Amino acid sequence: MDSVYKLVHFPLKGHGETVRFIFAYVGVEYEDYRVKREDWPNLKNSTPFRSLPYLEVDGQVIGQSLAISRFLARRFHLAGGDELEQARVDAVADCWNDVRHGGFAIWFREQDQEKKAKLGEEFFGKTLPECLDVLEKLLMANTVGKHELFVGCDPTWADFHIAVLMDSLQDLEPRVLEKYPLLSAHKSRVEDLKGIKDWIAKRHITWST
Repeated sequence: MDSVYKLVHFPLKGHGETVRFIFAYVGVEYEDYRVKREDWPNLKNSTPFRSLPYLEVDGQVIGQSLAISRFLARRFHLAGGDELEQARVDAVADCWNDVRHGGFAIWFREQDQEKKAKLGEEFFGKTLPECLDVLEKLLMANTVGKHELFVGCDPTWADFHIAVLMDSLQDLEPRVLEKYPLLSAHKSRVEDLKGIKDWIAKRHITWST
């Protein structure tokens, strides 16, 4: 009997979009339950980590977006071909944590516009380019995958995750990938994969990021 999946998230792309990409690519049905902004305060304390998204699998609950993605990637063979590849895939996906802790979250949440402008200069001018340089070089180094994927010859959840993050960054700064041709091509390639292309065409996002 096939498992029953329910993804619970806000009506936005955000941390849940990698999970949606995985489901779309493997063609597995799931319930995409969207929590309304006004309902969140009453729901928050009942979630595993007081955050969204979380995933229900046959009634069992998994919290934290990266844990959900890794679980599904292992189940659907998108985690890497062997233990070494799996470690490299995880490292690529975890790269974004360096960016988040390097100033993105602080900049994004800052309300004071003067402080936000200064934080933005630091983030977009230094922190983010350093991360994008690393990702570009990782694509260049993957000669086995003809510089098209991060690890090996087949798509992994890290490819989906980075493409989702690049999309979110372009929502904030459309020119962010101008100096990174491999990353830009990688994003387009992922978004054109079977299932994912169809999902992007039909997804309904009521919040922008």
